[in-house]
Amino acid sequence: MNFLLIVLSNLVFLSVSYFYLAQYPQYILAGGGLILGIVALLAQRYLTQRQRLIKTLEHGFLSFNDGDFSISLAIDPGCDHQQLFELFNQTGEKLRLERQHLYKREMLLDKVLSASPVATILVDQRDKVVFCNQAAQQVFDTKNSMLGAHWPNLTSKLAPEFQQALAARGESIFTLSDNEGQQQAWHVAISSVRVHQAQHQLYLLKTITAELSKQEVATWKKAISVLSHELNNSIAPISSMCHSGNLLADKLDEPRLNRVFKSISGRINHLNEFIKGYASLTRIKQPLKAPVDWSVMIEQLTSLYPFDIIGLLPALPVYADCAQLEQVLINIIKNADESSGNSPITMAFKQSKISTEIEICDSGSGMSKEVIANALLPFYSTKHSGTGLGLALCREIIEAHHGRLSFINRDGGGLSVTVLIPNQYHSE
Repeated sequence: MNFLLIVLSNLVFLSVSYFYLAQYPQYILAGGGLILGIVALLAQRYLTQRQRLIKTLEHGFLSFNDGDFSISLAIDPGCDHQQLFELFNQTGEKLRLERQHLYKREMLLDKVLSASPVATILVDQRDKVVFCNQAAQQVFDTKNSMLGAHWPNLTSKLAPEFQQALAARGESIFTLSDNEGQQQAWHVAISSVRVHQAQHQLYLLKTITAELSKQEVATWKKAISVLSHELNNSIAPISSMCHSGNLLADKLDEPRLNRVFKSISGRINHLNEFIKGYASLTRIKQPLKAPVDWSVMIEQLTSLYPFDIIGLLPALPVYADCAQLEQVLINIIKNADESSGNSPITMAFKQSKISTEIEICDSGSGMSKEVIANALLPFYSTKHSGTGLGLALCREIIEAHHGRLSFINRDGGGLSVTVLIPNQYHSE
């Protein structure tokens, strides 16, 4: 702008000079030459400043294009381009803050996904794994990182049911048998997402065995509560009528009638005790956890049933409800004693930093696949006089401790029952 003003002022000066000094052309030429020289010098300076400005902005925008938002332009006081430079610096600062915000969000998302129990896998359009979390590594049981692996090669090593679910679209639920013969329920969700304008496939895999187990137990508890309520409503008046019948039979001195009413009363009492046993399943208290003294507990267990300890007792503290845990072990050892007769029963401990496994083995006939699949269900029993309550109570107690109860037949014969309990305290 200043350059244009100078040029216009010189043109005005030449016009005035020509009007007043027309009789002195040599002065006009000299003055014009001087003015043209000044104008040329100023023009060169102006063009140099413009080129420097364009170069500076070009370097700045190239830095932005390379992802470097740390650059800022120095602003000289009174500079003609001060407002432009300020706008450039403000844009760079805003881009820096936006990138920091995105970086923090990506870091948070990465931590959340890495800690998530849901196996998360992202596969690009070339069938290459571009993201997976720790849960996914555990599902596929690979020692090497899955990143960059060919997705079809990874899925080809899975069970046919798993492959079929992953080949489908949308959501699906299926069950698998693990190495211990336990049924594992899985939920698979598959969706298409666009990442950097490219189509990707997102796989979410989660075992829902625990959720289904809790729902199953809740359903059993509700059914038991309803049955107990209805049976108690019927038992109470029948018991009262039997008592009245007994009194009436005594007055009539009729022995046969007495025997009838006593038989009815006996069966009612048996049914009442039976109902109370199942009702106890719905009234299990939350565990009161404290450090377990294994030596004291083992001494109490051996006084009831004989068994041998293999190896050492756990070194790390285990937090559990001692009374409830003892009840679980008594039930398991009692079953082992009944199935193995005089054969030896062993108990062994295996402890890691996060959990303790208690393995109880017998030398009996073991269990069939059907029995293993249904052993923890209420009402299910293979014994003639069994109620199907003992192992269901054990399952409820162990799951309340955030643990797991599993069965597997031993290669040499007999059954191995494993009770897994976390070492650390879990607040309810």
